[in-house]
Amino acid sequence: MDGTRTLPAIGAIQRTNAIIACAAALLLFIFRSQAAALSCLLGAGVVILNVFLLTFVVRILLARAVGGAGSTWGAIALPIKLVLFIGLVYLTLFHTGIDGIGFGVGVLTQMIAVLIETARANLGQHRVSPDGV
Repeated sequence: MDGTRTLPAIGAIQRTNAIIACAAALLLFIFRSQAAALSCLLGAGVVILNVFLLTFVVRILLARAVGGAGSTWGAIALPIKLVLFIGLVYLTLFHTGIDGIGFGVGVLTQMIAVLIETARANLGQHRVSPDGV
């Protein structure tokens, strides 16, 4: 054991996030309201879309960097994406009938999924084999 950590794959995090979001939405439907459950799914969908777009933008930036292209696009792409998503969340929360608590729970599912997948990736690598190595 050399102390290195394994990072989980983005796909694994997103899959876990979808499962957690569905479970959270079901609980919100049972204990709060249908609007809270739908808002939870919307919040989870926003963060899943955000990570997908972030991955896409980073791949484009890395491809341009390897090809030697200018970094002007890279300097503005990520902040523009961030501002657009902040605007989307603002419009969603304050100009529609979205349940804020449900939406917040949906957004938090991403962090829970990251923690679960990181723990799973790292706990799996530290198991002792049958021969004691």
